[in-house]
Amino acid sequence: MKRKLFIFSGALKLKSTFTIASILCILLLSPGHEAKGANSVLINGQPAVMIALGDSIGEGVQSADASIASQIFSYPNLIASHVGFPFSLPFINTSAMGAVGSVSNRARLDTSLYALNLAVSGANVHSLLYERANAVSPDLIDSETDLVLFPWLGSQIEIAEYVSHIVPLFITCWIGNNDVLSAAISFDRLDASQLTPVENFRVDFSEITRRLNALGRPVVFANIPNVTNIGFLLDRNDLIKFLGSDYGLREGDYTSIVVMFLIRLGLDDGSLIRNPNFVLDSSEVALIQERITTFNLIIQEETARFNFPVVDINAMFDAFITDPPSFFGIPLTNRYLGGIFSLDGVHPSNIGHALVTAAFIDKISSHYNMNIPPISQSTMEAIFLTDPFVDKDSDGKVTGRFGTGFLETIGPFLSISGDADDFNPDVAVMNDPMRNTDPSTQRPIPSDAVLSLEVSRLSKDDFVGLFRNIFDLKK
Repeated sequence: MKRKLFIFSGALKLKSTFTIASILCILLLSPGHEAKGANSVLINGQPAVMIALGDSIGEGVQSADASIASQIFSYPNLIASHVGFPFSLPFINTSAMGAVGSVSNRARLDTSLYALNLAVSGANVHSLLYERANAVSPDLIDSETDLVLFPWLGSQIEIAEYVSHIVPLFITCWIGNNDVLSAAISFDRLDASQLTPVENFRVDFSEITRRLNALGRPVVFANIPNVTNIGFLLDRNDLIKFLGSDYGLREGDYTSIVVMFLIRLGLDDGSLIRNPNFVLDSSEVALIQERITTFNLIIQEETARFNFPVVDINAMFDAFITDPPSFFGIPLTNRYLGGIFSLDGVHPSNIGHALVTAAFIDKISSHYNMNIPPISQSTMEAIFLTDPFVDKDSDGKVTGRFGTGFLETIGPFLSISGDADDFNPDVAVMNDPMRNTDPSTQRPIPSDAVLSLEVSRLSKDDFVGLFRNIFDLKK
């Protein structure tokens, strides 16, 4: 079987699963629309391609799964589409039972494609260097690393080093989130014990910058946001919003959306909020935030050695808390179902990725003197209007993408998604042709499909086990 290094701008290899709205959003970002004349980007006088290193955000995970429906909205793809870098995605086909980290019910659409988005869910600074894809045939793919990187062999950085000897590269590298994130999403062991040791982080991040500098290619990094402010973690005000009571959760402490779901389904009476394993207390929050600050200082120090730019994602997301971005009068917040995150409360929504993309483009343009135009307001508005993770009518539910992964499939049962007409009636573009063009949002959610999951028969322990799998938490 022939294998190909298929490089194309914007990853526009159209499949029937693409929606009209999705295609239009990508076309709005593609070269010729805003980056006029930027059909190729030159590095040292030669056309360059983009390669992306990173974790689940870079892979394009949304609602605890990555598939073609979410991958096209990943920030690396949006950057490449807007700037004009040739780029390719390892498109994944998922199912109603799919979850990131699992190769059951998920498969690559084209196993002959050597994709240039190398970001892998679960990657941290150590695994970016050392976790190698080793499947030599599709039937041997047994991990997310294999699924994303096949048919490449090697770690993310090893592949980047190899490709750099073939073509000029522009490299994006946003890594380090998972060195703190597990401390925030290990919902039944919220004790901050999962943080990467500082010296380990320093050694590995230093090695990343050293090896990327050796390639002699332009690189842009990003730092780590405050993961205690993600939508996955709920404070007492969130509990009141979703459950009508704070169940005694103390100010400054957090629990998770999983606990909220269990209470909402009648599988817990609020007693889990008195269990310290299910609560991230204020001292643990402070420990996580302190480690993030330390890691970001290391990122700044190590990148400065080689004059690599760093996108300040941490400051950007903090600013969203006090000054949330707004479209058509609808603010986007970091709270659960606030519009910044997808259904899992961890990974960005479409518009969340677009906001990250805008920050990357601004940094790339200014540091490397590329004169890249910003993403237009009309493009951002189009992405916002077609985003299935923004509660545009403020009814406490979003549209979602029913059937694209397990969390999306049970979303209607959890009363977090399934809103078939989620457009704010005050929005002036109600008759816009991009409105409700996604087939998954047009058809009613079939109750028998949800009931066939026999969710109502599951016990509390069953649900905890399911959500451990959804969030790929190790036993």
